[in-house]
Amino acid sequence: MTSNVSKPLAQGFTENRPALGASLAARSIRSALLAGRMIRYGISCFFLSHPWFFKHVFAVLRSVRPLALLGNILVVTKAADVREVLERLEDFTLGDSIAPGMPWGAFLMTVDWPDQHAAERRLLESVVIPASDIERIRAIVGERCRKQIDAAPGQIDVVADLFEPVIVSIASDYFGVTPPGGCERSMAKVMRDLAGIIMVNPPVGSKPWIQSRDSIAGITTHLLAEISGKSTSAATTDTILAEEDLVTRLLKRLRVGPEQAWFDEDWIRRYITGLIATGASTIVRAAAHTVDQLLARPDALKQARAAAIELERQEDVKRQGLDNDVEQARSELRHYIYEALRFRPMLALLVRDTPRETVIALGTKRARLVPAGTRVVAAPLAAMFDPEIFPLPSQFCASRAFDRYLHFGQGPRHCFGRYIAETALMEIVRSLLLVPDLARAPGSNGRLAYEGPAAFSMVLTFQKDRANRIAGAAE
Repeated sequence: MTSNVSKPLAQGFTENRPALGASLAARSIRSALLAGRMIRYGISCFFLSHPWFFKHVFAVLRSVRPLALLGNILVVTKAADVREVLERLEDFTLGDSIAPGMPWGAFLMTVDWPDQHAAERRLLESVVIPASDIERIRAIVGERCRKQIDAAPGQIDVVADLFEPVIVSIASDYFGVTPPGGCERSMAKVMRDLAGIIMVNPPVGSKPWIQSRDSIAGITTHLLAEISGKSTSAATTDTILAEEDLVTRLLKRLRVGPEQAWFDEDWIRRYITGLIATGASTIVRAAAHTVDQLLARPDALKQARAAAIELERQEDVKRQGLDNDVEQARSELRHYIYEALRFRPMLALLVRDTPRETVIALGTKRARLVPAGTRVVAAPLAAMFDPEIFPLPSQFCASRAFDRYLHFGQGPRHCFGRYIAETALMEIVRSLLLVPDLARAPGSNGRLAYEGPAAFSMVLTFQKDRANRIAGAAE
């Protein structure tokens, strides 16, 4: 009986060997291919976050071939040409290249039709109250920075324990999206995942790809619940109030009666998700890169700290009802932030596609025909090291004109959330500059680290006792 049973089992096992072998081979091939794609993904993330290589390449190309067509990729390295690409929304599009990094649905960045893009931007702008919103964001960030720094024992991971908590507070108190389950760490991870896939979309099936999709599913469910919960209160009045969050304001606009068929609750979900994702990447990367570059330049750090102290003094004078020059002091500090960020921009490269044949730099000796289907690399890093616009570009100079920088883009696609990002960045950097004896922690902990393309960790040290005395005096 045993032999009668074992024989067919053995035969079946033998007969299935080729199928099992083929299956194992297929899985091995898929794993190898995924590993290869992950290596390319890691390289892309590294060079996007460490732009020194591109800086040298762009300098060479700017001298010998400022509009360099390499296969089907056009590399643009002069400031005037980078600005031209960013200005021409119809000729140099973004939707096709960015859409895979925004799987939650269409958002302002993916809209290439000029009239539609302008209409959706106007709708967003209609619920912003510029002056009061800036003051509100400034208060949110300032309070959270003080809380985080006061709680730190003379050492702080400025990414995980300062920058990310700040953007979670902005999302909760200004956007109107509280952390799912009340967990701020989870919300910060969601933001990091969403920001990461916008910058460099990970290979399908990889761990970061799976995590990003889980994050999108979770935040979508949570945001739908937030919208549903705020809908009732939004219906009570049409008046947009300064203390309201953006979700509530948009719902009020919707209850009045949508001016366009495309404006509905799903539009609100997609756009709030987009603001959370793009806002997170802008603020965290910008703050991390700014602080990193100031720490690398002791003289600039000292001068920036003096500017932050002067801003504190001017604000104290204002609180006393005396004549002051707060805006001038704020402008001085902004100069140091913009210049530090020039050396390590939020996004060193911007990509556009060419849907039809066109010409760039028309009327100049470098004019070039750009074939349809060309991918254009318009690099803010290249533009902000163009000596025609930034004399002595390798030198740190905190007196350059603000309109020369490209930190928030240019043209029809300029960053909608600039008022949020710039205000938050100013307050974050200012809070750190006021901390005495700020320095990197020893070893690798003190260097800026990334998770994919998203800033992940940078540990700094400071003098705790002196920081407490300064905080008390400021109050």
